[in-house]
Amino acid sequence: MVVWLNLVHPHEFYTFVSVNLTMFRRKDKYFLRGVILTIILSWLSSCENNMNTVTLITSKDKTPQEVEENASIFYNDSAKTKFHLTAKRIEDYGGQEDPHVIFPKGIHIDFYDDSAHVNGQLDAEYAIRHDNIKMMEADNNVRIVNRKGEKLNTEQLFWDEAHHKIYTNKYVTIQTAKQIIYGDGLVSNEDFTQYKITNIRGTIQLDSPDDNDKDKK
Repeated sequence: MVVWLNLVHPHEFYTFVSVNLTMFRRKDKYFLRGVILTIILSWLSSCENNMNTVTLITSKDKTPQEVEENASIFYNDSAKTKFHLTAKRIEDYGGQEDPHVIFPKGIHIDFYDDSAHVNGQLDAEYAIRHDNIKMMEADNNVRIVNRKGEKLNTEQLFWDEAHHKIYTNKYVTIQTAKQIIYGDGLVSNEDFTQYKITNIRGTIQLDSPDDNDKDKK
């Protein structure tokens, strides 16, 4: 819920009062002072009431409807397990214009293929999932490992469940069996097997065991 407060700047308010008081032709300065004092007190009271309203609304929005500790949840589709989510704490903020779930103490997800084998993993220190748009945002030390053992590290990642893709515009590091790649963003399919790195900053080639054997010969 958004609350708009149309507050008049104190200087503008004082000018407004001063100009309008010139319309009075009474010479009683005490009368004028009383009018000014009454208007100012009324204005301050109104501001206080508005701020109280904002505080109550904010407090309400910060209270989860449901909290679950040490959660373990399996998500199925067409009688097949798609992923398994574990989290130390889940806070459910349903019943709002933007119902969402927060994972304040981190999250771990195992992704499964059609044969019920784990083909990827995701870890993050914080995450939030928006129910209406089926979008999850993972933050702080985000790590993904795919079935080939390739690893992605970044500080923020979005998982679009509806379109089955993940993406970020933050700095990324990807480690494969042969190299480490640095870039400014990434777009990938859901299981992180087909990805495109945005603005590659650099690449480091890694020595493989086969290369070491060739050097010894």
